[in-house]
Amino acid sequence: MTPIRPDPRSFLACLLALTAGFAEAGTLTAEIHHIPSPLPTPNGRVLVYELAVRNFSGACARIVDVRAFGDGEALRRYQGSSIAPNTLVYDAQMQPLPNPAAGQTRIHPVDLPAGGGAVVYFFLAFDNNLPLPARLQHEVDSTACSAGASTRSTATTESAISRAAPVMVGLPFRGTGWVAGDSANDFGTHRRTLIPGRRADGSVIVGQFSAPERYAIDWVKVDDQARRAIGPLDRNASYLAWGEEIIAVADGVIAGIRDGMPESTPPRNPPNPTVEMAGGNYIMQDIGGGHFAFYAHLQPGSLRVRVGQPVQRGQLIARLGNSGNTSEPHLHFHVSSNPDPLYSEGLPYVFERYELTGQANDMEDGGNLFSDLSTQAPSPKFSLMPASYSVLNADVTVSGPAGWAFPILYPNH
Repeated sequence: MTPIRPDPRSFLACLLALTAGFAEAGTLTAEIHHIPSPLPTPNGRVLVYELAVRNFSGACARIVDVRAFGDGEALRRYQGSSIAPNTLVYDAQMQPLPNPAAGQTRIHPVDLPAGGGAVVYFFLAFDNNLPLPARLQHEVDSTACSAGASTRSTATTESAISRAAPVMVGLPFRGTGWVAGDSANDFGTHRRTLIPGRRADGSVIVGQFSAPERYAIDWVKVDDQARRAIGPLDRNASYLAWGEEIIAVADGVIAGIRDGMPESTPPRNPPNPTVEMAGGNYIMQDIGGGHFAFYAHLQPGSLRVRVGQPVQRGQLIARLGNSGNTSEPHLHFHVSSNPDPLYSEGLPYVFERYELTGQANDMEDGGNLFSDLSTQAPSPKFSLMPASYSVLNADVTVSGPAGWAFPILYPNH
């Protein structure tokens, strides 16, 4: 539900809150926010998760070292200049602290104000041929923020790794030239979007937040010249993805919809967006086992389903649009733990099959082309989350018995 080209500070506006209580000076706590489970990708299995660090003291605490271990073996370490790019800091009034601060160009130390805290982001990759650790351990070293502070304190935490298999789904569209924008990766906007928990009166619930977009993908289309738009860039109809049929990724029941929101004018995000409007017109589908598929930024008036309606995999449910907080037509898709687009946890999922045809590095600002897009001979992939900005076809061709080739198409029923 995040835009194709968001303001890099946008995720800072969706922040968690502080704890009201205080403990003795120098006290930090650390815990894994949501127990991770392995996600299969073309580059091995990955663990995507957040370490929540809180400063319960009455004084500023400076993070100087963060270490992650798997069964006691070192996995990742953030020190010095590597801490800030992997950390989100907030103050005692629930406000994010950008690093560098406004008007500054230099990264400053990661200082947690009294009553504030931080979220440290982890993206750990494991070779498919090596076993995963049974448990994760973390250590966070800190000192006082005063100049010359030398005494360190260490917060530790330990957690199991979930062995739950990711849910397997079909692709939410047909055809060729689809690009998996901002798929699961280390520094993506999706996985760094946090939503604070709130009470019925709108006030923030101390210490609670959700990461619904942890495994989200923004899908766009390109042609054989790497163009994702042909024509004026301020017209939705110029974009190759606009109007494409969106189909159900699995059998299930429609759990929620929103329709009637107007489409934005590309290639910029709408002015004054809110968290609530971010997804635009959307469909939330219960696909079983505590998994909910979320399809966002749909064309107004194109939704073909209603709440409570059973649908089958491959069934047409809507058309791709440009509604909500989005800079151009694309389909935001993810799987979450409950039917709320915001207050839920993003869950790992894989696509049963797709055909890899290329790879892009990123998208050009304000343009219609992908930068550094390379193509390759079509290669069938199975039971994987595609790499970020990989290009694929939904209609896969694989070799059958005796060398025969036949297409694998998603059912249209």
